[in-house]
Amino acid sequence: MYLVAVNLENSREMAVAQAVVNRPLRIGRKPETLPEEPVEILRITWDDRLVSRNHCEAVRDEDDGLTIRRLPALTGRSVPNALHTNVAPPDRQALADPITLPLGESVVIGARGTTALYWLKSLADLDLAMERHHEEREKEKATFEDAPMARQDYDEVEQLDEYSLRLQLKLLQRELPQQVLSGWTDEVDLFTRAAVFLENALPGQKGVTAVFIAVEKKEGQVQFEVLNPDPLARADFRPSRTLISRVNLVQPNPADIRIWASKDNNRVFAADSLGARIDWVAIIPVARLDESAAIYRDAMRRPVYLYVETRQASETAAAAFVPFLRLISSLVASLLSARADQKMQDQMAAYFSPGLRKVLRIRDQSELEPAMVDCTVMFADRRGHSRLLELAHSDEEILDRLEENQKIVGLITEEVFQSSGVVTDFAGDGALGLWGWPVFGEQSREHAAAAVEAAEAIMRRLADRVIYEEEQDRHMAAVRIGISTGRIAVGKTGPTQQWHISVFGSVANLGARLERIAKEFRIPVLISDETYRRIKDIPGRSFRRLCLIRPAGFAESYPIHELVLPREMGGSGVTDEDARRYERALDRFNHEGWEDAIDLLDTLAKDDPAAIWLRGKALAFRKNPPPPGWAGEIQSLSK
Repeated sequence: MYLVAVNLENSREMAVAQAVVNRPLRIGRKPETLPEEPVEILRITWDDRLVSRNHCEAVRDEDDGLTIRRLPALTGRSVPNALHTNVAPPDRQALADPITLPLGESVVIGARGTTALYWLKSLADLDLAMERHHEEREKEKATFEDAPMARQDYDEVEQLDEYSLRLQLKLLQRELPQQVLSGWTDEVDLFTRAAVFLENALPGQKGVTAVFIAVEKKEGQVQFEVLNPDPLARADFRPSRTLISRVNLVQPNPADIRIWASKDNNRVFAADSLGARIDWVAIIPVARLDESAAIYRDAMRRPVYLYVETRQASETAAAAFVPFLRLISSLVASLLSARADQKMQDQMAAYFSPGLRKVLRIRDQSELEPAMVDCTVMFADRRGHSRLLELAHSDEEILDRLEENQKIVGLITEEVFQSSGVVTDFAGDGALGLWGWPVFGEQSREHAAAAVEAAEAIMRRLADRVIYEEEQDRHMAAVRIGISTGRIAVGKTGPTQQWHISVFGSVANLGARLERIAKEFRIPVLISDETYRRIKDIPGRSFRRLCLIRPAGFAESYPIHELVLPREMGGSGVTDEDARRYERALDRFNHEGWEDAIDLLDTLAKDDPAAIWLRGKALAFRKNPPPPGWAGEIQSLSK
């Protein structure tokens, strides 16, 4: 037969003694015996001040019952606490000395004690007994879940005692700047600093624990994660799920402060939940104090709360320091918000012009979330950059060419920003521009024209880099550009800390293909048919319909157009009459009139790149005609 003492706060802490018939068993924190006294010892090793040093003595009888009686009080000390029924603290009943404990039963030392004595036939019975104990505690908590909880506005504490006020001012002026506000590196570091500061800041209280927790609800259960793990925290520390469950996670409210006090809620948190010596607990949202502020959310978008519990604190101290705790949580929220805002601005600098960044700062950041939007994309690529690097003969030459490439990419970015566009990505030798997103302002409705204007401006500024290439027998522009318009999936992607802007969909893919197809035509700027239709009536520009092409990897074919640019900008420089003659040749080509198409193309300039390209296709089809039902489409192999 075994007598087992168990800490109900932490069932891993226990003491076991085997009871011998008619041999006394003395129980206490430091039980004493006389020399040669025939007595066994059961020592309580955990911290429970309701257990006396020499608390009680148990004797097993021949019928396997256990008689327990309290020991006399030592000189100058009070009588040891009575034994009580092992139920929830508010329902416990004192048992008269001595008591006889049948096998399988238990008692608790003290009306609000945490040490229980179990009289068991086998140690294996302890697991079942503890399981029943925890089930009873969970039932007790469940009754609390449906009970109303009073709310108190802790912003309206009318007065603080002078000592508390002076201490708070001292902490704010001297300790807070050095310990919390400066020098922190990341979110975890700030939470840790603030928690340690608070654990040392609350006077006249013992066992203060402060943690920041991220809370969410999964499958109907409240889940939380401690964001500043403290290696010095008590081994049995765990925030109360019962109190946390009172937080409204559907519509988190920055003013939703939850307070637990042992005086008012002693039925709520049993020993295994918080412990009888915890006098008050506070859950305070981490949010700025301004009216429009929202609760701070971590990288996983979970609202964050400051959770503080303390032992041996007066009710006055708790009321006095709740506003102080809220102030610290608001400072933490402000620091994190400022850091996030600065990081957002740093990240946005790579994508948005200063004007757009200024607008975005005062707008809802949800406008950057992925959405289907009518946009225009522009893929710009430095022509021949990779080949130039391969031909470099020294490290200095490689670095010089990389520096030159950076200047060209920077120039492209400037013109995109100048036309209210967004740079969504950078390749090693080019950039991807976007117009029409975020969706606000007049430019969102005229994005096709804005993109073409930007392309013209880029080619104009790079006119001094146009070079004559003997291989092509003509002057070639420094960059190639493909432009496409239509509905695109666009928005922020990636983790919160390292997000970037991405575009998805066939419209975006077509723009990328057009930039590559421009290499086949040796023409600087190609635009999709949708882009052309939206801007064709705007005076001041010339276009030429080039062909019906099926880009590599596409199942459909698309009409494509050349933005006609002067020769000094690397363009074809064709006149409007030459463009019309080319398009008549294209019509003959599409109807398999190879000879007529070739004759018309031969009347164009010998260095017209589009005419040279189409003439080559006509000669190839004249020799090997396309299959029946051919509609004029030409397969491109450029990716």
